[in-house]
Amino acid sequence: MDLEGRTVLYRGSLKSCNYRCSYCPFSKHPRSERELLKDREQWMRFWPSLLERAGNLGIRALMVVPYGEALIHPWYWQGLGRLAESGYIDAVGAQTNLSFSVESALEMYERAGGDFGKLRLWATFHPEMTTVEKFAETCRQIHERGILLCAGAVGAVENRQVITELRERLPGEIYLWINRMDGLGRRYTREETEAFEAVDPYFGRELEWVSASCDACRDRLFAEGDGRLRRCVISRPLTGNWYDVRENQFAEGRQEGEGSGSCGRKICSCYLAYGGRGDMMNRILFGPYPLFRIPRRPKAVFLDIDGFLIPGGETHVSGRMEADVRALAMGGSRLFFATSLPLREAKRKCREIWELFGGGVFACGAHTVLEGEMGEREVFLALEKGLDEMVGRQQKRYGCRMTVYRDGDSVYKITLVRPKHMGWKEEETKEVGDMCRQWAVSRPAAEAGEKEKGDRVRCFAEENCLEIVSSKASKARGVKRICGWLGISPREAAAGGDSPEDAEMTEMCGLLSLLPVSACR
Repeated sequence: MDLEGRTVLYRGSLKSCNYRCSYCPFSKHPRSERELLKDREQWMRFWPSLLERAGNLGIRALMVVPYGEALIHPWYWQGLGRLAESGYIDAVGAQTNLSFSVESALEMYERAGGDFGKLRLWATFHPEMTTVEKFAETCRQIHERGILLCAGAVGAVENRQVITELRERLPGEIYLWINRMDGLGRRYTREETEAFEAVDPYFGRELEWVSASCDACRDRLFAEGDGRLRRCVISRPLTGNWYDVRENQFAEGRQEGEGSGSCGRKICSCYLAYGGRGDMMNRILFGPYPLFRIPRRPKAVFLDIDGFLIPGGETHVSGRMEADVRALAMGGSRLFFATSLPLREAKRKCREIWELFGGGVFACGAHTVLEGEMGEREVFLALEKGLDEMVGRQQKRYGCRMTVYRDGDSVYKITLVRPKHMGWKEEETKEVGDMCRQWAVSRPAAEAGEKEKGDRVRCFAEENCLEIVSSKASKARGVKRICGWLGISPREAAAGGDSPEDAEMTEMCGLLSLLPVSACR
């Protein structure tokens, strides 16, 4: 599977639905043969064009997000099946009320070449139109066919009991999401929030606003039936049209009237907006194609602090990030830090969420800690004795100050710190590293026949800090060690970070590292 694949959302001209929910404007829209013919023609033009160019454009997933109900119409199943047959496509799916006949719909999909392993369904429960028993049974039938799906409902406070009943009847593997009710007109009470979080551990994400970020949306497009394009369902239109889209249009993100690529929104106010961003936390929670809203459920999660939990320019964990972290914990994942910071400094910076974590990888991997029900374990990777004294004599030469981290008499990390505006040049980093290795080789113990230790030092720069640790110390090795203690594979874990030092760790856990994204101004 291509972990960096692009996702396209599609919405045709269909505006009618077979349900008649009192709050929904599309339930009152009259369905006509003319409308259905137009919608069919648009879809039958769209999916072949996507199939033809998916490889060149790097598109690996498609989700149909209709205003009305699309999956009661056979042409959607036929098109989804043909797309799923392609080796370029990893996932296809749609939002649906599940009112279709499961057997006949899946037969059409399979007859068109569709792979059940690629099908994803986002199913919405409508308490006015169906029963808990019927909806849950339909979900179970689909689940038993090996199809991934999520189910959910609007968080209307008067429906708390029926939503709880639905959770009890659904198979445990099916995630039941709850959308914030926009028409509530007030904040949820603590009791209401806790009731919904007991059903949906990620409900807290719905209650925290997300600042719009164009940079986070470069690998997705929303196409309408006539070919008009947006980044997402609520953003300003893009220039151009689906039928003349170029490969570089994904990267450019140019919008009508805005050379800067502003999407025209200050916040991402719904899941189809914030859930489709390229943020690494989205992919940790919901896999490489998070718009389908099907949780990844990693057994352990390792998170960097500076640059990830606390982005550059900020001093503490934001309310949004805290909601994401608490969602991971409530979803059953064990949480660990993976940071260049020493444990004490990590605790100071992350005091709001510290109790959710069971230790982690600290000091660039030179200090690994496991706490909690699995017992307590701790490993330090010490540097050569006397190395700190030798490095300390170089402070004036390099215009820096030295901080030494110790475990008793042993040194496990040395940091050379310059003023914030002064980084470390590549040649300086190499020079300090070579000096450390040469010193280790030239020690009397080595001359007396002891095995050379010069390769046991690792030296690298992170902004204004030059880090010196054991060559055996890295975040990836620390993650692997903790996974071993937990009895799991790193592929069953997830990791998030934003620097080259995090790349090996994130790739080992099944995600490619992303550069930090900046919010639109």
